[in-house]
Amino acid sequence: MEKIGKTDIKHLAEQFGTPLYVYDSNIIKNNYSKLKSAFDSYYPRNTVHYSVKANSNLNILKLFNELGCGADCSSPFELYLANITGFAKDKILYTGNYESIEDLREVSKYNVKINVDDINSFTRLAKIKLPEIISFRINPGIGRGGFEGIVTAGSDAKFGVPYEQAYEAYRTAKDSGVNRFGIHMMTGSNNLEPYYFAEVVDKLMTIAGNVFTKLGIAPEYIDIGGGFGIPYDDDEEELNIDETARLVAETLLEKCKKYHFGEPELKMEPGRYLIGNAGFLISKVTGLKNSYKRFIGIDAGMNVLIRPALYGARHRMKIYAKEDRKNFYYVCGQICENSDIMAAHIYLPEVEEGDILIIQDVGAYGFSMSSNYNNRLRPAEILIKNEKVQLIRARETYEDLLRLMK
Repeated sequence: MEKIGKTDIKHLAEQFGTPLYVYDSNIIKNNYSKLKSAFDSYYPRNTVHYSVKANSNLNILKLFNELGCGADCSSPFELYLANITGFAKDKILYTGNYESIEDLREVSKYNVKINVDDINSFTRLAKIKLPEIISFRINPGIGRGGFEGIVTAGSDAKFGVPYEQAYEAYRTAKDSGVNRFGIHMMTGSNNLEPYYFAEVVDKLMTIAGNVFTKLGIAPEYIDIGGGFGIPYDDDEEELNIDETARLVAETLLEKCKKYHFGEPELKMEPGRYLIGNAGFLISKVTGLKNSYKRFIGIDAGMNVLIRPALYGARHRMKIYAKEDRKNFYYVCGQICENSDIMAAHIYLPEVEEGDILIIQDVGAYGFSMSSNYNNRLRPAEILIKNEKVQLIRARETYEDLLRLMK
């Protein structure tokens, strides 16, 4: 890998320094087009809401808005970002959990569709402002994800209303005066099996059918969350998104007919699928060590990309201008934690100090999960549009870290 788009990686490293996040806008556009076209073919009444938490840079949000995408927000500030980058109110979702009263008060100002995580959250929200339409996030009791740390449903998950309490949740909302409803489910992230998504829809619609029929109501929208995966290893197959869309649509149409729901809007909240493979982290080899293991030290540690340390996530890596992978390494960052291992048991070419190492598939949950741990500075971000290179976030300085200290 010598280039991102049409831009030489070495030139980017020389011009902007390392570590450096780089995003390819053409890949983002292709990802959105592929996903939207697939679902348009089988269930045209759908809206894709980009998951803002995956990567919330203003320029990334503006790009998704220009593409016609909606936004899914998980905090009041993400709602603020979606608002200032031009997303229409009817294309914004809010999906939070364990919000404070202050959070709910702020969220209620935006008049967007809200996926509530708990009955208590609805009760507190209703005291502030009764929403015109409400949706509960349902926990079906099972979940699945690409890694254990990103499973978001089941008995060990903190998310959602247990499906046994779904009737109580919607009855509470109806008795409070709400008469428009949606329903939501998100059981895990980075799934690569099309039948998983059909299974999620089947479970969600069965729960909705039982609950809504008893209450004499119908959903205006069915929100299946995100979870569309991308390969992080060379031996993983890409998610067949056309097959996924076909299976989801078949299941949805069958259940809607069974429960007389008509044709509710299908909502999705992908983040990783839309931007994950469009992101690259350019780093520099800072040191080599032959110890009990053979270590490569780079200037991008868990403060820059925490996914490997947080839940054992894997990322493909390449050395600039070198191809022959014949050496076995551990790649680590500069943070004073033994968990700051970016890759274990990885084969790479013969590495020298000063080499450029590129970490792939970091567009989602890369910069957005970065920190200043060990008082390291956050990196710059670059967006490549064809041959144009745009600095979309400046590299932090010492002054930036000191600015809020009194």
